[in-house]
Amino acid sequence: MNIWKIAVRLAVMMTAALALVLPAGVASAAETSGSGTLTATGVGTVRIEGDGTVTIARGAGTVWVSGAEEIKADGRGRRTTLPNGTIRLTGYSGTITLTGDDMVVRVAGGSISLSATGNGSVVLAGRGSYTTNGATGSWNSNGVTVMF
Repeated sequence: MNIWKIAVRLAVMMTAALALVLPAGVASAAETSGSGTLTATGVGTVRIEGDGTVTIARGAGTVWVSGAEEIKADGRGRRTTLPNGTIRLTGYSGTITLTGDDMVVRVAGGSISLSATGNGSVVLAGRGSYTTNGATGSWNSNGVTVMF
């Protein structure tokens, strides 16, 4: 395995570990309120809490979900049910679509591209941009909380 692959895997594992340990309240407050659709692209971690549908494009790395009524994962990848009932999806080559009420979705990776439709909140930590209800912004390593 070359050094680049090792570095990328290490970065994804570290961001995944941070997503599991850091509470949602750690993020700074750059908030936009409303109900509708949020789209985001970037590198780092995302935590979504709410009702509706979340669509994650391929390349996201690892996705953890609890409270979803429907999980549709296209392409190849690995699906694991953790002892607490959380579903972990890793390495999917296609789109992941999650639908439900009171869902909690965490995403960690080096190439995150997602959309969330419904209502809830999203914490974006790392580097990227988002659009929701006509407002645009960027996310950083301190974290940004956005309502949709």
